[in-house]
Amino acid sequence: MNIELQCCALFIVFTISVMFLREKKLDLMNRRLFFRAICACVACLSFDILSVILITLTFYDGFNPVITSFVCKIYIMLLVLQGYFGYVYASTSLLPVDKKWAKYLKLFFHMTFGIGEILMLVLPIKYMANGRIVYSYGLSTLVAYILSAIYILSTIITTVAYRKQMPGRRLVAMLLWQGLWLLAAVIQFMFPSLLLVGFASAFGMVILYIQLENPSEYYDGSTGLFTTNALSAYVHDQYKFGRRFSMFTAKIHFLTNYVDYNMEHDAVIRTARALVALGPEPAFRIDDDTFCVLYEDEDRMFKMAADIKRQKDGVRDIPAKGTYLLIPDSLIMSGPDEFFRFLHTYLESEQEIVVADEALVEGMRNQMKTKKMVEEALLEDRVEVYYQPFYNFVTERFDVAEALVRIRLENGELVSPDRFISMAEENGQIISLGKKIFEKVCIMLSKKEVEKAGLNRIEVNLSAAQFDHENPETFVLEYMEQYGVSPEQINLEITETAAAQNREIMIDNMNALIEKGVSFALDDFGTGRSNIDYFVNMPVKVIKFDQSFTRGFFDNEKMRYVLAGMIDIFHKMGMAIVAEGIETGEQVEAMKQMGVEYIQGYYFSKPLPEDELLQFLHSHNT
Repeated sequence: MNIELQCCALFIVFTISVMFLREKKLDLMNRRLFFRAICACVACLSFDILSVILITLTFYDGFNPVITSFVCKIYIMLLVLQGYFGYVYASTSLLPVDKKWAKYLKLFFHMTFGIGEILMLVLPIKYMANGRIVYSYGLSTLVAYILSAIYILSTIITTVAYRKQMPGRRLVAMLLWQGLWLLAAVIQFMFPSLLLVGFASAFGMVILYIQLENPSEYYDGSTGLFTTNALSAYVHDQYKFGRRFSMFTAKIHFLTNYVDYNMEHDAVIRTARALVALGPEPAFRIDDDTFCVLYEDEDRMFKMAADIKRQKDGVRDIPAKGTYLLIPDSLIMSGPDEFFRFLHTYLESEQEIVVADEALVEGMRNQMKTKKMVEEALLEDRVEVYYQPFYNFVTERFDVAEALVRIRLENGELVSPDRFISMAEENGQIISLGKKIFEKVCIMLSKKEVEKAGLNRIEVNLSAAQFDHENPETFVLEYMEQYGVSPEQINLEITETAAAQNREIMIDNMNALIEKGVSFALDDFGTGRSNIDYFVNMPVKVIKFDQSFTRGFFDNEKMRYVLAGMIDIFHKMGMAIVAEGIETGEQVEAMKQMGVEYIQGYYFSKPLPEDELLQFLHSHNT
């Protein structure tokens, strides 16, 4: 009997089945469908072997031919079932669940399968045995070959059509699996004595298991928890099929920099054990120090989260604290992308406990809209620069102005920087935005018109991110050279908080630009928490008092002494002072009496576009 290949294939598939069942389970639709396909493969191979045995017994030992015919039909029906399950395995994760045509297509294949099974059951089947050559044939077998070919080709077509939606490894595995099966079916159809289909299907199961259902990428070796890949697969699966879930996430923050590997490893292992002990729900390690557990019920999630927090609060031997993010209802997010974006955004929150609600999600969406707004404005050149002139008490002219960014929306609306600057700094857009602003300032200065109107210098803000991620000397010098701008016409503003965060890097970059003739101002003085050492060693020529600091002069008698003392100190250090936010004549006179050199505020002018700035300068500087 020619059953060696089938027996070998059955052994292989049985081994894979045992390994699959012994794995730590994650409830994914693909894994359910893969298990169905494996079961169909085992049943198909078993009946393939049984049919060969019974055909042989019928021909040579007079076994009941009715039973043999029935078993042969069961075999080919299982063969079609295996092809059908293969198509379902491939298409379920690819076809959209909310499209009518996809539902109709699913119904068509269901009906085709049902009708085909009935036809195979009622149509006649024949079989042949000649020594080791044993096979079945007839109308019933022909229907099986046709249906199997339909499912195999449909699987290949679906896979190719949606190839951009799947990783390359999955694409190769699916095509290899179905391609080998199709090749084996064609060979067996042309040469019925070569029983290759069963072995090809088993080999296909091996490919799928190793490439797609391999548990190694889903488990973290050191903790035994599921990995980030597993979480991604689970979340995508839940959203695709509209299933609600809750999630509790904990992040370990060590309270000292002197944490050795053993202490860190101990904290991770203890956290993993505590999460596993909570119950049967899947627990994940999604970063070196971040863990989460997924629940079907939000009440149980809150109960377990409170339990793990009590355990953490009881730990005294590890210098660490925990921050917790709880998502009671996953469906408040629109899908996996928004879910993971929310996770990334709020895991770094300074709050100890964050509970996701509609307001937080909406806030994140607004942040993304802002990011898109800035991105499109940069791409479509809708970033505009406005200029607010400074009054110089020494020259009694408006000879300095600060460059302030605005974004012009497509509908013509002008967006002020308080709506997008902080977000741009967080997501890195401030680098491109800063370059665009500086280039536009250089273009304006290259026209020489403001210089003729009495403007000697433009103040331009630099973000701390431009010192963290690149060397600002490069683009500053390049743009000044490109547009023929003198370094004396540029004064770069650095915020006090930025100076405190990046002191060494910042001072190195500042000195490099100062050597080229560029000067610096310390902006927003009075809003940060730096001590006197920061501005004593900062190579700046101008100190800008923030408007909250300046207005304190008029609201608090003690602040007047502080302000007067600071002005005296800065003057002795050879620095000029700008008072921001001045709006009344009384404030102007008070600042003049205090010895402030420059006044910036709405008392003289709001920020103006380039053409209005020129009109203002011509009007006030003549």
